[in-house]
Amino acid sequence: MRKLLLALPLALLATACGGQDTTTAAGQEQVVVRISDPGNSGFLAVAKKDGSLDAALAKVNAKVKWAGDFSVFAPAAQAINAGSLDIATGSITSGVTALAVKPSFKIFATVPPDLAGEGIVVKKDSPIRSVADLAGRSVAVGHGGTSEYLLLKALQTFDVPVEKVKRVYLPPPQTAPVFGSGKVDAWSTFSTFLIPAVTDLDARVLADGEAIKSDNYVIYVAANKLLQEHPEVVKALFAFIKEGSAKEIADPAAYLNVFTQTGPQAVQGEQKELVVGIQKKGRPAQAVTAAEITKYQDVAKFFLDQKVLTAPLDVSQHVVDVTTLGSTPS
Repeated sequence: MRKLLLALPLALLATACGGQDTTTAAGQEQVVVRISDPGNSGFLAVAKKDGSLDAALAKVNAKVKWAGDFSVFAPAAQAINAGSLDIATGSITSGVTALAVKPSFKIFATVPPDLAGEGIVVKKDSPIRSVADLAGRSVAVGHGGTSEYLLLKALQTFDVPVEKVKRVYLPPPQTAPVFGSGKVDAWSTFSTFLIPAVTDLDARVLADGEAIKSDNYVIYVAANKLLQEHPEVVKALFAFIKEGSAKEIADPAAYLNVFTQTGPQAVQGEQKELVVGIQKKGRPAQAVTAAEITKYQDVAKFFLDQKVLTAPLDVSQHVVDVTTLGSTPS
């Protein structure tokens, strides 16, 4: 499951203290867990609307506080590092660059790559018909994240010299008008932006994640403070995420337009059809195993080889086994 938030602006972060215990009317200590806002779609949006996540967390004396909207992972990671967020989701390609700068969070859950919902797009009337045709062209990417990874991986997969393609670095939310006006020849991106590019900007997918051979896993991360002080809360949250993501994949349409059917946050028409099709191909969240850590490490090494990272990164040091959280060693 990839979080599909279309045209969401960044919101101001909540200023409440993080992972703070509050006292209930019954005198019990209750943990406040700050999670990035799910927007208008997805199982977490449903949970926000019907209170089901609060009900699940109440069993471990915790409750949720929705604390900001994030369409990309980098600002969410910064918010966790600043102590104003506890839980966030993103991609491992964005994750490794955030992990390289003394993070205060660890990965506790993951989802296999969204191969159908990420890739490189060009205009429908573009003469670019293959990744090889990108030589001598310009491609919009975000620095050190999913979009740059997808482009570099595509160039490697199709044997195109990196220096033959001009990377134009732009924040993802600002790229649409640049691409739409033809100021760049292609855009390397993911579902949040790829889908509206196809439906609204007359784009077509040049190469998707499968063709690129992407290892871009989705990751869920938790603040170290929450993991250390309340591991049972993270474990309960994981159980909810695992079940909720499976339900969403089984019936994606039921998890769209949770709060509003109209406006910029609503998914309608062709966009809705694309979202449902992509979601049905997804897989539910799971605990991180040695196999996923190996894939994460491959991404870190790839970024090092491509000079996106400046030093080696041991991703395994930033992963927890959520299935054993809160367990007492025998």
